[in-house]
Amino acid sequence: MKVRLVLPLVAIALAACGGSSTGITPPVDTQTILVTNSGFTPETLSVISNTKVIWKSTEGNHVVKFTDSIPSGSDPNSSTFGVGQSVNTVFLKLGTYGYEDTLNLGNTGAIIVHN
Repeated sequence: MKVRLVLPLVAIALAACGGSSTGITPPVDTQTILVTNSGFTPETLSVISNTKVIWKSTEGNHVVKFTDSIPSGSDPNSSTFGVGQSVNTVFLKLGTYGYEDTLNLGNTGAIIVHN
């Protein structure tokens, strides 16, 4: 009988506490990397945690693929994007994330995420 009384009280107490939103926090910053057939500008980008990085094609077709650590959250590897198009990833965890353009071999870059 005591269990039956405790469970409703716990549910009421939890509901009364209110709650904070567990939704996604918007990025605190946005940085853009220009992508051409000859490489990335900038090639290495240092950002704070929770930054959205946008790769924007200004020439040719590209696929951004991470080669070292994969940023958490979802599969950040892109599909093919061309002139005027872009892809993006939000970097939440500290670390260095190397990537390459699989359609233009030898074009590599890195994102360094810090506090």
